[in-house]
Amino acid sequence: MEAFLSRTPVFLSLLALLVAATLGLVILAPKVAVLPMVLAAALWWVCQQPVRKLTLGLFAMAVTVDLVPEVPYDGEWKSPLYFPGKLLFINLSNVLGVPGLGFPLLDIATLGFLALYAYRRANRINIDEYTTPLPKPLVIGLLVLPATILWMQVLGIYINGGNSRVATWQWHQMAALPLLVLLFNVALRGPEDFRTIGRMLVVGCCTKAFLGAFFVVTIARPRGLYFEYATTHSDSMLYVAGLMTVMMSWFEQPTRKHFWRMVIVSAVIFMGMHYNDRRLGYVSFVFSLIAAFLITPRSPLKLKFLRLGVVLLPFFPFYLAVGWQTPTGIFGPVGIFRSVLEGENLEKGQMDYRDIENLDVIHTWQKNPVLGRGWGQEFEEIIPLPDISHAFADYLYHPHNSVLGMLAFGGVVGLSGLWGWISVAVFLTVRTYYRAREPMHRAGALVAMAVIVAYTNQCFGDMGSISWLGTLLIAMAVTCVGKVATLTGAWPSPRVAKTSEVVPVGGTRTQTGNLV
Repeated sequence: MEAFLSRTPVFLSLLALLVAATLGLVILAPKVAVLPMVLAAALWWVCQQPVRKLTLGLFAMAVTVDLVPEVPYDGEWKSPLYFPGKLLFINLSNVLGVPGLGFPLLDIATLGFLALYAYRRANRINIDEYTTPLPKPLVIGLLVLPATILWMQVLGIYINGGNSRVATWQWHQMAALPLLVLLFNVALRGPEDFRTIGRMLVVGCCTKAFLGAFFVVTIARPRGLYFEYATTHSDSMLYVAGLMTVMMSWFEQPTRKHFWRMVIVSAVIFMGMHYNDRRLGYVSFVFSLIAAFLITPRSPLKLKFLRLGVVLLPFFPFYLAVGWQTPTGIFGPVGIFRSVLEGENLEKGQMDYRDIENLDVIHTWQKNPVLGRGWGQEFEEIIPLPDISHAFADYLYHPHNSVLGMLAFGGVVGLSGLWGWISVAVFLTVRTYYRAREPMHRAGALVAMAVIVAYTNQCFGDMGSISWLGTLLIAMAVTCVGKVATLTGAWPSPRVAKTSEVVPVGGTRTQTGNLV
């Protein structure tokens, strides 16, 4: 970059552009006239940094700041992390008041860091490290995703005459997913970065847990107010990732240090989940534990859990029966399970909002079961829903169940194209776990599986496909799994030499990949 700017015509042109932009803002918008100079200085600093450092900083910031698009604290409080979250996730035109910036800083950073990396590679500038290739099936699945989005855009907008403005936000985060995976693949060296990523997740979880508790205890309750959540709905995925990070670290390496770290961090995260009060968070956590239990081989610790389960099994029906009638205290988990099955309005003789919405979306899908209706289309209301347009104007374009929404708007073909990569990721995660020999690597695979479980649950239950936080977490999980799959030989790559040994879990020594 220094070589690029050292060229006199380039330097003078950029300097003239900077001066012109500053003078123009002095006339049109004096309050932000200093913005071009600040951006120029920031850009200069960014261009000197390794992409790895920039990307990990971006990820750490994204999992910690307020997820402003989902209205944290129900809009009743702006935490110290509100403005950074607004800057990162909201269109900059709304943040800075400058027209024409219809995209969030996260988009700019993703594309900018990738462009910087490509420029360095093209000019052989050795600032960034070697990038491990991802498994081909995963790459193909991530390429099919934008191709499917494009087809559904053509079908919905140009063939069926849909709303192009709304369509963009139906697929925006899904379209960003392959780019984020590409960026994370460039930034991460491999499994040696798992510890760093885990710490970022734990810090993000604890930060949001304390902020959520502060909001409920010191702001909401003294005013006699009740809110459906403290931070945001999507933070459930972050909490699950944080819990599984400390739990699986202890499970794979059951030392005293890991045990007490698990106890302390889990207590903080469970506090955050309690105040956030999202049923889906508990469901995703339990499903993640079940997935980990099914994946892991027999071990002394697992046998202890099995024996404990056998001892407690005769008491489970009584626990379930009592909790079904009195879902409080130690029977609270039964209450959560019951509310998930029955909905919230069954006792009032009414259908739950989500059940009505699901029936409407299924009806819409049945009209076009193979190809769907495309983006920019509403789902049909055969059973009228309560009008919530005052709070969410485009609610008919964004059903809470994103999976059924994909079926309605894309049919079986569209859903397969949009979600095929998840099947590949699950396959690689399980295969990688059995090929990895380091406890931290195996724990990383189990955490990645938990993120996949939480993401799919969030898509099924609460608009997970349009969540920035969910997209970032699943992109990081898929990247980590892909890297370890390549390095361990779970999916061999021609660019990796098979020279070192790996001990499969519960198996014999086999050959695996190592960087040349």
